[in-house]
Amino acid sequence: MEIRPLDLDNDSAMAEAYRIECAANQSVRPGWISPNKEARILGWRTPNGWQNHLLGAWNGTTLIGFAAGMHSPDTPDTTWIFVWVDPVHQNAGVGSALARAAEDAGPASTARFVASAIRSSSVELDALMQNFAFPLGYSPATTETVVELDLRDAQLAGPTTAPGYEISTHVNGVPERFREQVGQIKGLVDAEAPNGELGWGETPVSPDEYAAEMDLWIAQGSTVFESIAVDAAGNVTAWTCLVVDADTERPAHIEGTLVVSGHRGHGLGAAVKLASLHRAVELGNVRTVRTSSDDGNVWMRSINTRLGFTPVETEIILQKETISP
Repeated sequence: MEIRPLDLDNDSAMAEAYRIECAANQSVRPGWISPNKEARILGWRTPNGWQNHLLGAWNGTTLIGFAAGMHSPDTPDTTWIFVWVDPVHQNAGVGSALARAAEDAGPASTARFVASAIRSSSVELDALMQNFAFPLGYSPATTETVVELDLRDAQLAGPTTAPGYEISTHVNGVPERFREQVGQIKGLVDAEAPNGELGWGETPVSPDEYAAEMDLWIAQGSTVFESIAVDAAGNVTAWTCLVVDADTERPAHIEGTLVVSGHRGHGLGAAVKLASLHRAVELGNVRTVRTSSDDGNVWMRSINTRLGFTPVETEIILQKETISP
């Protein structure tokens, strides 16, 4: 087996990596629906605030697995590690070798590596930890529950209003005047919500970064609904984002929801989330919606339950501190 960089510009290599990613996910996540190949490869090739470094594992001329090391200039101390191995070649040390190689290729600024995995049961997660994560030096940082809402059968409450606030929903981008504030809110989503031992900091999104992210989603064929609450002074006080895939078989996903401190307790989180779901119903081709929240986020989990979301999977977030030379 040889591990070497995977050329993002090589169409055939990226197509094979896509095949492996799909096969690996489908083998451990029953019912998982693969994204469109062209959209997925476009996502890898577009930096969009992330530096993506891919490594492939070859058996001769055959790609049998690959790993991704991802880091953002906004969080130079953290590198995300993802690994996928063709099911035919699993349980032979390929994944572990790829993970170590991706770590070694990480930037010098990395102080910790972070990884995540989604499974349908705690038994499967325990096996993953014992056989893969622990030997590599990773430990659990937090868990999130993935929940799903079937919009075809959902009994959504009527459009929600909140005294003193205007609730509005925008397709493929909020108006320019709101983008700086929305970017600030997006940067608070991970920092202000419970996140176990991860200790995320604020990572504001600039208007240019916001536009680049929106352009990528649109180029991938998605439709984006953002619902916001605005107070009498014209300030954005709550935000949520729902991304609808072009493939109606794939669940739409909620990117995040946040109510600005000082405006909580007025039902704004539920109001903006409900507004986006109503717009998805109006679109007419959204079957299911998925989202996740940290298991310590009692507030958001309560909102999701009231809206009719039910648990389907569990995501575990792992981390590993680097060892200084």
